[in-house]
Parts: sequence; structure tokens; C-alpha cells
Amino acid sequence: MLDFDCIDDWAGQLSVALEDHLPDGIVSTLVGAAPEFIEDARDLLFELTDKDAIIDATLTWIRSTQVVGYHGTRLTDTEVASIQDLGLLPLKACARRDRLSRALSAHPRWNEVADNLDTAIQAYGPGASVGQRENQVYLTLSRAGLTQSFNHYLTHGSEFDQRVAHELLGIEGTDLLRHDGRPRLIHVAVPGNAALDAAHPYFDIEDIRARGDLPNLVGDFLMAWSYRLAHPNFQARTLKVDSGMVFRSVVPSDWLLRIETVADPIMPSVETMPEEALGKTGSVEPEGKALEDMSDEEIDQELAKIKAKQGDP
Repeated sequence: MLDFDCIDDWAGQLSVALEDHLPDGIVSTLVGAAPEFIEDARDLLFELTDKDAIIDATLTWIRSTQVVGYHGTRLTDTEVASIQDLGLLPLKACARRDRLSRALSAHPRWNEVADNLDTAIQAYGPGASVGQRENQVYLTLSRAGLTQSFNHYLTHGSEFDQRVAHELLGIEGTDLLRHDGRPRLIHVAVPGNAALDAAHPYFDIEDIRARGDLPNLVGDFLMAWSYRLAHPNFQARTLKVDSGMVFRSVVPSDWLLRIETVADPIMPSVETMPEEALGKTGSVEPEGKALEDMSDEEIDQELAKIKAKQGDP
């Protein structure tokens, strides 16, 4: 089983899978080159080898095992039990109504906007006015990425919910989602073939290769592995990669490894949070102080400043 962030567990396996296609001295060559940027190690690997053979062998390696994918969201205990029983269901916009009503009804202006809920759900679901989430389940390759970089799913839940909440009540509506459910990280063991298919939701692998591009997942694993050869202390989790897998059917319950309740992040990483969830693009991080070092009171003060600048009530 391949957990991207745990390179200590899989780097040796990939070395074995590629050994027939690697020249003698590849490790010393990469170490001597001392690539500064992570892509440089992979580029040098391809210069020294048959690129297509390396890609083919990596595809075979991935298909021979399972790939761990992660899904981050906010869930009640009842919702956790449902996923354990039924698996991860593709998003149905109409099914989000209860959660949105539950979370947003605490707002003092809820009665003024409640009648618009179904219209917003239609617009961001079947209407696909921004993006496309209907009938899809998303997983990502890196736990570190989901918990430390694009962590707005853990602070606020479904991106669909965030868009609808903001449509109705602005940033105050989005903030209410933080108080509904608890942050959960769902670990999924995806069969290798299914992982590769899900990582190419719009163009298949051969189309990608025909354009001269690397297949998804393959590029991620080779990038981390080749850089690890050059820099033996490198850890893949530091990349916090955002490499997605899109499923258009149920992710079955027998693929689930665990549903982890994680510590509630203070705030999402602003650079990866949807613009709609902020009201406008901007940072809530004060100069000279990292977001993770701020207290809840300081964060609330910074948010108040931003809303004041935007003219929000």
C-alpha cells in the first residue's frame, strides 16, 4: 500500500520496480548534481534513462498495489456511522440541505434568506454555476497537504457547502460552518487501477502521454523518489502535494481504512481557501506573525479588520 507522505515505506519498492531501467551509478550522479529544485531531480532522471520505460514501470508498480487517498470534511457522529456503513457517496446537492439549514439557522438573518436556500443549492449543484461538484467524490494524495495547506475542508466542510453558505450570508455564513460537525480525515485504500483512473477524470493516461505530459500520480511519485535519491533525508510529506482523484460512483466502505477525528485547525490556509469563502481574495495573517501562532482572539480581530475594509456590517 502506497501512502505518498510515507516515503520511507515506498521508496525502496519503487527502486526495485525501476532497477532494470536505471543506469549504474544513478544515485551518485543525482547526489553529485545536488538538484536545488525538486523537479530538477526528475528531469535529470529522464535525461539518464528511457523516459517511457520509467513511466511504464511506475504505472505497473502503482497498478500492482493500493494507493492511500484522503478526504477531509466536517461530520457529525451520525454522518460518520453512515459513511462507515454506506461508503463515501457522490455529492448530491439536494442532500446537503439539512446540513446547510442546521448550520446557517443560527444566523440572526437566517429567516430573511432561508427561502433562497433551494435556489442556491440548485445553482451550485446541478446548475454548476461555479465549478462542478455534483455526482463526484474527491480524494487527495497527501495527508500533510490536506491538514496543513488546503485545510479549509477540515475547518468548514464541503466546498459546495462553503459556496452556498457564502452566497446566502457572506463570510458570516461560511464561518458558521466551522461550528457544525467535527473535522474528520477519511483514509481510503484505493486499488491502483482505480486510483490511476480517478487521477485522470478528463483525459486518459495515453492522451496525457501523447501530449508529452506525465500521468498524474506517476509524476508525483517519481518527483519525490528521484529527489530522495539526491537528498536522502528528504521527506515527501513536506511537499504537501495537491494531487486529486475524482470518483463518480460510491467509494465503497470496504476501501475505508479509518475515519480519523483530527484537531480542529484554527483557520484554513488562506492561499488555498475558495475566494467565495473569504468574500474577496486577501490574507488574514498579520505582518510578522504566522497564522498558526495567532490566538483565536487575534484571528477574530484580523477577520474584523478585513470585514471593516470590505464594508461588511
